[in-house]
Amino acid sequence: MKVTMRSVLIVSCSLLSTTGAYAAGPYIGGNYSQIQYDSQEFDTDTLKIDSATVNAGFEFTDFLALEARGGVGLDEDSQGIADFEMDHLYGGYVKLGAPVGDTLRPYVIGGYTKVKGKVSADGTVAGVNYSFSDTETFEDESYGAGLDFNITDTVGANLEYMRYVDTDDEEISGISVGLRSAF
Repeated sequence: MKVTMRSVLIVSCSLLSTTGAYAAGPYIGGNYSQIQYDSQEFDTDTLKIDSATVNAGFEFTDFLALEARGGVGLDEDSQGIADFEMDHLYGGYVKLGAPVGDTLRPYVIGGYTKVKGKVSADGTVAGVNYSFSDTETFEDESYGAGLDFNITDTVGANLEYMRYVDTDDEEISGISVGLRSAF
């Protein structure tokens, strides 16, 4: 994965150095996401919570943008013995897009995310008794893909899938929809 991130940075730098007739400038937006939490330790279904995220970025060209995000969890979910509640997430990302006409731009995105949440369990799985509650910070390289849709010259919408954290024990991912405005 680290090799992939280095490759993304090299491609990003080469796109940045191309002649910039596509400069789009800064943008800000908001997304509604359904965050999914999977743990290998507990024999449960995927825990799903709702969250709201604010993102801000700068498009250097039609192909390259840098973006920062911050979000909060809006609820919690319990399945079997496990419970997950997300306090917040934040991260920084490189976004590589390929415009298809004037209104559609598919993209890939990669970067780094920190997620703080409360994980708790109370019950028995395979003869092992669990009873704990702990606030944890999960952090990992992140990646995803999505589609940006231009509604007007300054307003757009997007649909995205993002894998925020993917470790041996836990996976945090999300599907989101949102709006954004360019300056």
